[in-house]
Amino acid sequence: MPLPYEPYLALRYLRFHRGRTFLSVITLISVAGVTVGAAALVVALALMTGFQQDVRTRILSGSSHLTVVGATAPTFGGVDGIVSKLRAQPGVRAAGPVLLSRAMIVNEILGSPAYVELEGIDPSCHGRVLGWERDDPLAGLARETGGRDGIVLGEELAARLGVRQGDRVRVLVPKVSLTPFAPIPRSRVLSVAGTFRTEAFPLSAERAYVAIDTARRLLDEPGRASWVEVRLEAFRDLERVKGSLRDALGGEWMVVDLMELEQNRELLKALNTEKVILFLAIGLIVVVASLNIVSTLILMVADKMKEIGTLTSMGARPRGIALVFVLQGLVIGIVGTALGLVLGAALAWCADTYRWIQLDPEVYYITHVPFALRFQDALFVAALTLSVSLLATVYPALKAARLDPVEAIRHE
Repeated sequence: MPLPYEPYLALRYLRFHRGRTFLSVITLISVAGVTVGAAALVVALALMTGFQQDVRTRILSGSSHLTVVGATAPTFGGVDGIVSKLRAQPGVRAAGPVLLSRAMIVNEILGSPAYVELEGIDPSCHGRVLGWERDDPLAGLARETGGRDGIVLGEELAARLGVRQGDRVRVLVPKVSLTPFAPIPRSRVLSVAGTFRTEAFPLSAERAYVAIDTARRLLDEPGRASWVEVRLEAFRDLERVKGSLRDALGGEWMVVDLMELEQNRELLKALNTEKVILFLAIGLIVVVASLNIVSTLILMVADKMKEIGTLTSMGARPRGIALVFVLQGLVIGIVGTALGLVLGAALAWCADTYRWIQLDPEVYYITHVPFALRFQDALFVAALTLSVSLLATVYPALKAARLDPVEAIRHE
């Protein structure tokens, strides 16, 4: 069985020829264009994926995986029963109640106030809920400090207030106590039992923890909680466990994860939009590279007009002639894509490993621009680049297939 001539001719036409230096240079430029386009797409997607993963990590830092809230009221009773039921569910590592309130914390010595989210939690278990099994900063809430209940502040918050462990602060909440003279805001002097640090900057700057019994007395909410936070055995089981918890609790409870919260959802949506826009902008390089392929093949058709006429007169079909030039463009696309993927992956890895792009953490909250290349992103870039390269061969291939062999040989 004779071997097909199309692949042989396609590779032969792409080889460097002394008498065809100009065509060889144009071919190399086409390969380089595809290489640069594919590498740019890989680096761009790695950049946006790195930012997305960094944001997800920061969202999960110092936070629970799931939150169970009542569907009708801001607070609810029967907390112990709900917590016990959640802890008994498969895939749940820990669960703990939270009583939330906005509050103002004042360092009365310096007179420096700060507005915070005050969370009352169970000190005996909430460290596991937040993933702080080691060096749990909330453990200090379980004991009194200097005869007073304790409070744990984020490091940024403590620095803004100018307090350290053992100092006293006054906590005021939006509740009032009636006195013979006038209603006054409910407040309590607490002792700083420690500080915590998390990658999520808003938590370090705006969050304070007290024991849930202290919060209930301060807010006059005996036996109640705002929600229950849940940590899973494995984050990859999030959707499955979330569904099972909804089925077990019934319609009077809502189970949400961190990514469903409005502020986190909008942030991730914005990052996805930026990823798409950046991909489209960088993708224009691949389109320009495809124009190089078109021009290369058109010049190749003009240069090989005599050979095309000879092949046609010998019985070659138009389909075979067209296939020769399609394979040429495809080889250019394959070589350029392979080189581009390797180059882009190497650049992304080096930029992330050696932290080529440094940032000011006080401004951007990160020390360097992160890059993270996923296999599916690289596969998508390869498929897109090869598709564009293949489309670029259509017009030159059709032009070659429609040549009249008599006219082609006569003009030569």
